[in-house]
Amino acid sequence: MANALGTGTHKRKESYASEVLAIARAETNIYDDFSEDYEKDEVTGQINVPTRDEEVKVSDYDIKNGIELQTSATDYLPLPIDKDYGVNELIDGYEADAVPDNLVAQRIDSAGYSIGLKKENMAIECLKTGTVSADTTKLTTANVYAKIVAEVKNMKKRNMKVSSMRVVISADVEELLLTDEKFSNTSGSLGEKLVREGVIGKIAGVPTKTNYLMGDDVDFIIYDKRYCQKYEVWKKEPAVEDIKDGKHIGSSALQGRQVGGLMVTNKLGVQVRKNTTSGD
Repeated sequence: MANALGTGTHKRKESYASEVLAIARAETNIYDDFSEDYEKDEVTGQINVPTRDEEVKVSDYDIKNGIELQTSATDYLPLPIDKDYGVNELIDGYEADAVPDNLVAQRIDSAGYSIGLKKENMAIECLKTGTVSADTTKLTTANVYAKIVAEVKNMKKRNMKVSSMRVVISADVEELLLTDEKFSNTSGSLGEKLVREGVIGKIAGVPTKTNYLMGDDVDFIIYDKRYCQKYEVWKKEPAVEDIKDGKHIGSSALQGRQVGGLMVTNKLGVQVRKNTTSGD
């Protein structure tokens, strides 16, 4: 069946964009944790992330003298928009207004999957810019749980919130942890929301998930979502467009382009545990 609505309508582009992002989310259990607490300068287009140097102070109130006025600075960090990526997938033999729905669906599915992997890898590389743990001890089934607990404890001492923290572990660390009874026992207490996020258990109260894209150089990363920021926007919403390059005849392509950026706004909010034994 050919696409009856035509390919140039904004409604259809919005539909394609929503479908692509929905498919992409299935591949992004770290990228989705990045927050979007930004302000956009409408004049320059600059994306600014507000940051505070400290929390609001609480003091005892004196009925006679009142309470001293406290100040704490709110600074703004510019979030660099340095990610630019897109899809341009050929649909041979069909002009845009004649592409069967099943071919469009295939291209959307593929585009969503590929964009999801792209975003997830970007998020992982961004997290790696955080604080690197000084602990280089080889992880074993006997010490892995205690090692992660110790790193979580350090994060708590930095005033990171358990409710907004996540632990993401490599496939090798997952294998070690699944033999730990304390970790295994936490899986039964997870709510539906955490399960949908890919959480497989908790360590020191912090939801823990596995990611198989981190590579052999990282054992685990602990991050506070408040200090991991992202921005994304469609530069060109996905649409099936005719190809008029003088080379392809009666062909079209699913084309779309996104731009954005990611940053860690406080390196103390991300703890990276390197795998120093990966080359052994």
